[in-house]
Amino acid sequence: QFLTTRKVGKHDYEFTPAIGRRAFVLGAIGVAVAGGGVAVARKLYRAAAFSYDGTQYKGRIVEPITPNELFYCVTKNVIDPKVNADLWHLEVNGLVQNPATWRFQDVVGLPSREQQTTLMCISNGIDAGLISNAIWKGVPLRDLLERAAPLSNAARVRFYGVDNYTDTVPLEKAMEPTTLLAYRMNGVRLPHRHGYPLRAIVPGYFGEKHVKWLTRIELTDADAKGFYETQGWGPDFITPTRSRIDVPDYDSRFSMSELQQPIEVKGIAYGGDRGISRVELSFDDGKSWRDTEIYYPGGDLAWSLWKTEWKPETAGDYLLVVRATDGEDDVQEFEEDRGWFSGVTGLHKIVVHVTV
Repeated sequence: QFLTTRKVGKHDYEFTPAIGRRAFVLGAIGVAVAGGGVAVARKLYRAAAFSYDGTQYKGRIVEPITPNELFYCVTKNVIDPKVNADLWHLEVNGLVQNPATWRFQDVVGLPSREQQTTLMCISNGIDAGLISNAIWKGVPLRDLLERAAPLSNAARVRFYGVDNYTDTVPLEKAMEPTTLLAYRMNGVRLPHRHGYPLRAIVPGYFGEKHVKWLTRIELTDADAKGFYETQGWGPDFITPTRSRIDVPDYDSRFSMSELQQPIEVKGIAYGGDRGISRVELSFDDGKSWRDTEIYYPGGDLAWSLWKTEWKPETAGDYLLVVRATDGEDDVQEFEEDRGWFSGVTGLHKIVVHVTV
């Protein structure tokens, strides 16, 4: 009863086509339906629900705050829901003394909090762009939970989305003041594709925990696997410290005779909800390191942007490597682990060729 197909005016531009397998399947569904193949269309729809394609944000275009239309997006749905906030409600129930139902205007009327928080998908590769940063405005989840009065045996909080997506977080995490129920993103109404009218923001956890299109919050005494966890993702959803080189591009070529200015090297670093205290760069595959300038410190919950200048002394092939240290003084994991289902670790490296 929450869905609507009506236009949303100026916010329409924020919908960008999905890429890869989802787009192919969606097109195939249209062909199947047009040809009367309803049974085939249903099979395609079910298959597409397990796609992990996503729009990415990386490279020279990266800004401290990601524009909404460029913010990375991963979805299990062929067609994401559009929710009519006038018909929508949020249930808070389970192991609580005071179960309640909230209307959208009731939620918006509560004291709000605004914060920068970076989101990153668990499937984000070492050099990939399934990571973005935004300013979120919403209500601390604990305000609703305190009103509900959790029972003594409540230990987990389970989120339910309109699209039947579910996931859980520890009650302790849910009660942190930075865990939000967000309804605005970068100063405007939360876009439909990012969870309008309400989504969870859980700093320091992979994007799978930031459930979109919320419709129910249940307190339980036991963990319950979320949508992606039932397919083998996880089990640890706490984001590790990561860093990436965005400029120059991999396999870039420079000529010593044409280099009038130092080469700019820049990128991002992200420490979950621990912040970033240091970013170092190596030009010799990790044999030696030098500090970079963190020109945009995003704070504890967001990424930091770093840069440095480099003028190679001789021609040759250089292997540039970046590493970050989080706000708790823990250095980024060196060992490379490309186990996608639990989140990859390792250092980002690029090759740069310098000729005479």
